[in-house]
Amino acid sequence: MHSKLANKITPAMQEASEWYARWLSGEMDDKSKLTWQSWLDADEEHSLAWQKIERVQKHFDKVPGSLALATLQDPPSAERRRILKHMVLLLAVSGVSYYGYREQPWRGMLADISTSVGERRQIALMDGTIVHLNTDSAINTVFSDTARVVELIRGEIFIETAHEQSSTYRPFSVITRQGSVTALGTQFSVREWQQQDYVKVNVFEGLIEVRSTENADSPVRVSAGESIVFSQSQVLAKTKLKATDKAWVNGLIVVYAMRLQDFVAELSRYHSGVLRCDPAVTNLQISGSFPIGNIEAVLNTLEQTLPVRVRRFTRYWTTLSPS
Repeated sequence: MHSKLANKITPAMQEASEWYARWLSGEMDDKSKLTWQSWLDADEEHSLAWQKIERVQKHFDKVPGSLALATLQDPPSAERRRILKHMVLLLAVSGVSYYGYREQPWRGMLADISTSVGERRQIALMDGTIVHLNTDSAINTVFSDTARVVELIRGEIFIETAHEQSSTYRPFSVITRQGSVTALGTQFSVREWQQQDYVKVNVFEGLIEVRSTENADSPVRVSAGESIVFSQSQVLAKTKLKATDKAWVNGLIVVYAMRLQDFVAELSRYHSGVLRCDPAVTNLQISGSFPIGNIEAVLNTLEQTLPVRVRRFTRYWTTLSPS
């Protein structure tokens, strides 16, 4: 039973999470509390799931470990959101499936930091770690007494981890729906990959450990100069890192002999609206360095260097066609 709770979310844990959210919402009247108590007493798995939540709750920084869940119904809404965010992120790194957590109704209020399409940001976390957010990306951050956690909600991030300053070492992890990445003093990037079914990790310095959601007990170590792609259920073979994989941090896309279709797909990440290739020109090859902060300049360069024409049907629909 305990191994099941450690490796995947169970119906009992799903229900316990929903009950916990109701406690935080302040909407638990006396009748609801009796219903919750009946649910708790109805099955041993319900009790175990609730105990899991109580154990994780004790890890909250700035939240006293003795604080009973029943008292959490009264804090201001902003405080409830903070406690809830800490709760679900710590659940994710404590062994409960992140996938189940992603599907919860509170997702919309969790993002701490985000970028819009075409925007990039650099932030410093409280331990000195630097996080770069690429276009259309969003993260949450949670620092507790036992862990330093960044949650990648969407998009791509590049991280330069700082040396732990706390007297007690706290591992630094990035969690995604597919699993987790633990840094062992390093520079690395994490990106949604292939329609968000996979995550791609590039290691530029140091060492990381990757754990897929369904195989968390079998971590894979990835060293500097290596890349790896993984899903919830599998970790693919490691490949050699491309130095250009972090060019976006400096505002560039750098490619060599890339198919035009693949280049346009990458460029479209920074473009509001549809940017596509006519099938007749998809296999043209392109090389060079291109500024992602000026998409119009890149499109003009394509017209000048390739036998293509940029056709703009509206502000939000652009196609590269044969010239």
